Amino acid sequence: MEPIIVIIGLLLLVVAFLGCFVPMLPGPVFAYAALLLRHFCSESVPSNSIILLIAMGGVLLAVLVLDYLIPGWVTLKAGGSKYGARGALIGMIAGILLTPVGMLLGMFLGALIGELMYNNSVGRAFTIACYSFAGFLLTVGVKFIYCIIAAAFFIFNSITPSA
Repeated sequence: MEPIIVIIGLLLLVVAFLGCFVPMLPGPVFAYAALLLRHFCSESVPSNSIILLIAMGGVLLAVLVLDYLIPGWVTLKAGGSKYGARGALIGMIAGILLTPVGMLLGMFLGALIGELMYNNSVGRAFTIACYSFAGFLLTVGVKFIYCIIAAAFFIFNSITPSA
């Protein structure tokens, strides 16, 4: 049974890493699912596993919230208006209904339209929309780091016998 759990967990981790780059897949959620699988379905569970699950669950919630807030925050820090930040968020949410490309394009266009509504020039609005896209790339990095940490815990707990 143990090898099957490890294989399923590794498959979940592969999907998790894909989810870091594909906006429609919640990558960190799949990484956390691998940790849950390891904890609840494994014959040998490390004694500190529940503390790890609670900590990684809290970090997961933070990552999920930051995934939606960082692009708007970066837009504001780049000198954008609340219109641009809200436009980026609305565009990203609206883009979810389309493809992953629609989500990226929706965020960019939302920030651009928001800044144009705020009476910025096209060049300035475009620059701010680019910063919004950079914020999205930052969230990809945050999700990727979370998945690396979850994968490290999963692999370490899978190859190290528990005491």
